[in-house]
Amino acid sequence: MPLLSTMKLRMDKTLQFWVDAAYEHIKSSNAKLSRGQLVAQILREYERRGDAMRCLNRHGKIIWKASPWFLSMLADAERDARDDLAHWP
Repeated sequence: MPLLSTMKLRMDKTLQFWVDAAYEHIKSSNAKLSRGQLVAQILREYERRGDAMRCLNRHGKIIWKASPWFLSMLADAERDARDDLAHWP
């Protein structure tokens, strides 16, 4: 189930995918925290690292987006994976 359906935090699709993955990875070791608390922690960490940023949408509401740096890193990783696959025997 996507996080957006149960939360007020608005995220773009790329960021939502990675936040969902991080949530699934850490939820069992943080059973006392709610989903919303964990997602907020993940977003704060992503923002601190420069992977996510807060913006205002056209309605003046705060949204979270993957940062240009994070999108560039993902594109580089995808290119590297394709290059590795091209060299696969």
